[in-house]
Amino acid sequence: MVTTETVLVNLLGAVAYGAGAYLAVEYVLPKVKIIAAEVLRYPKTAEALVFLLSVLVYIAAAQGIITKLAGLGVPYINNLTVINPAIDVLNGIAPVVKMVLVGIGIVLLAERVRLRA
Repeated sequence: MVTTETVLVNLLGAVAYGAGAYLAVEYVLPKVKIIAAEVLRYPKTAEALVFLLSVLVYIAAAQGIITKLAGLGVPYINNLTVINPAIDVLNGIAPVVKMVLVGIGIVLLAERVRLRA
Protein backbone atom coordinates (compact mmCIF):
# COMPACT_ATOMS: atom_id res chain seq x y z
CA MET A 1 0.00 0.00 0.00
CA VAL A 2 1.36 3.36 -1.04
CA THR A 3 1.15 6.08 1.59
CA THR A 4 0.25 9.68 0.91
CA GLU A 5 3.62 10.77 2.21
CA THR A 6 5.44 8.53 -0.29
CA VAL A 7 3.36 9.88 -3.16
CA LEU A 8 3.92 13.51 -2.16
CA VAL A 9 7.65 13.14 -1.59
CA ASN A 10 8.18 11.36 -4.90
CA LEU A 11 6.00 13.78 -6.87
CA LEU A 12 7.74 16.77 -5.31
CA GLY A 13 11.09 15.17 -6.07
CA ALA A 14 10.10 14.69 -9.71
CA VAL A 15 8.94 18.31 -9.91
CA ALA A 16 12.22 19.43 -8.33
CA TYR A 17 14.20 17.57 -11.01
CA GLY A 18 12.14 19.26 -13.70
CA ALA A 19 12.50 22.68 -12.11
CA GLY A 20 16.23 22.23 -11.67
CA ALA A 21 16.65 21.25 -15.31
CA TYR A 22 14.57 24.23 -16.42
CA LEU A 23 16.61 26.65 -14.31
CA ALA A 24 19.89 25.19 -15.54
CA VAL A 25 18.92 25.39 -19.21
CA GLU A 26 17.15 28.75 -19.06
CA TYR A 27 19.45 30.71 -16.76
CA VAL A 28 22.80 29.00 -16.18
CA LEU A 29 23.69 27.61 -19.61
CA PRO A 30 23.16 30.92 -21.45
CA LYS A 31 25.77 32.46 -19.13
CA VAL A 32 28.08 29.53 -19.86
CA LYS A 33 27.52 30.18 -23.56
CA ILE A 34 28.53 33.84 -23.17
CA ILE A 35 31.69 32.91 -21.29
CA ALA A 36 32.55 30.11 -23.69
CA ALA A 37 32.07 32.37 -26.72
CA GLU A 38 34.49 34.90 -25.23
CA VAL A 39 37.10 32.34 -24.24
CA LEU A 40 36.86 30.14 -27.31
CA ARG A 41 36.48 33.00 -29.79
CA TYR A 42 34.25 30.73 -31.88
CA PRO A 43 30.51 31.28 -31.37
CA LYS A 44 29.50 28.04 -33.10
CA THR A 45 31.74 26.03 -30.81
CA ALA A 46 30.19 27.72 -27.79
CA GLU A 47 26.70 26.95 -29.11
CA ALA A 48 27.59 23.31 -29.66
CA LEU A 49 29.12 23.07 -26.20
CA VAL A 50 26.03 24.54 -24.55
CA PHE A 51 23.81 22.21 -26.59
CA LEU A 52 25.78 19.19 -25.35
CA LEU A 53 25.56 20.44 -21.78
CA SER A 54 21.80 20.99 -22.10
CA VAL A 55 21.39 17.43 -23.40
CA LEU A 56 23.28 16.17 -20.36
CA VAL A 57 21.05 18.23 -18.07
CA TYR A 58 17.91 16.86 -19.71
CA ILE A 59 19.20 13.29 -19.46
CA ALA A 60 20.00 13.67 -15.77
CA ALA A 61 16.58 15.24 -15.14
CA ALA A 62 14.77 12.50 -17.05
CA GLN A 63 16.60 9.82 -15.13
CA GLY A 64 15.76 11.48 -11.81
CA ILE A 65 12.12 12.01 -12.73
CA ILE A 66 11.71 8.40 -13.81
CA THR A 67 13.34 7.18 -10.61
CA LYS A 68 11.03 9.32 -8.48
CA LEU A 69 7.93 8.28 -10.40
CA ALA A 70 8.93 4.62 -10.20
CA GLY A 71 9.19 5.08 -6.43
CA LEU A 72 5.46 5.72 -6.31
CA GLY A 73 4.81 2.00 -6.55
CA VAL A 74 1.99 2.34 -9.09
CA PRO A 75 2.22 -0.52 -11.61
CA TYR A 76 1.50 1.53 -14.73
CA ILE A 77 3.98 4.22 -13.81
CA ASN A 78 6.63 1.59 -13.07
CA ASN A 79 6.51 0.78 -16.78
CA LEU A 80 8.36 4.05 -17.36
CA THR A 81 11.53 2.26 -16.28
CA VAL A 82 11.55 0.70 -19.75
CA ILE A 83 13.15 3.96 -20.88
CA ASN A 84 16.13 3.52 -18.51
CA PRO A 85 18.32 1.60 -21.02
CA ALA A 86 17.99 4.46 -23.50
CA ILE A 87 18.91 6.94 -20.79
CA ASP A 88 21.88 4.77 -19.81
CA VAL A 89 23.10 4.81 -23.40
CA LEU A 90 22.78 8.59 -23.51
CA ASN A 91 24.58 8.81 -20.17
CA GLY A 92 27.52 7.25 -21.97
CA ILE A 93 27.95 10.62 -23.68
CA ALA A 94 28.93 12.29 -20.41
CA PRO A 95 32.54 11.02 -20.34
CA VAL A 96 32.98 12.07 -23.97
CA VAL A 97 31.74 15.58 -23.21
CA LYS A 98 34.09 15.76 -20.23
CA MET A 99 37.01 14.73 -22.41
CA VAL A 100 36.04 17.35 -25.01
CA LEU A 101 36.02 19.99 -22.27
CA VAL A 102 39.44 18.88 -21.07
CA GLY A 103 40.70 18.94 -24.65
CA ILE A 104 39.37 22.45 -25.17
CA GLY A 105 41.08 23.51 -21.95
CA ILE A 106 44.40 22.05 -23.09
CA VAL A 107 44.13 23.74 -26.48
CA LEU A 108 43.32 27.08 -24.84
CA LEU A 109 46.25 26.72 -22.45
CA ALA A 110 48.63 25.85 -25.28
CA GLU A 111 47.35 28.78 -27.31
CA ARG A 112 47.86 31.21 -24.41
CA VAL A 113 51.37 29.92 -23.75
CA ARG A 114 52.24 30.17 -27.44
CA LEU A 115 50.95 33.75 -27.62
CA ARG A 116 53.08 34.85 -24.64
CA ALA A 117 56.26 33.18 -25.86
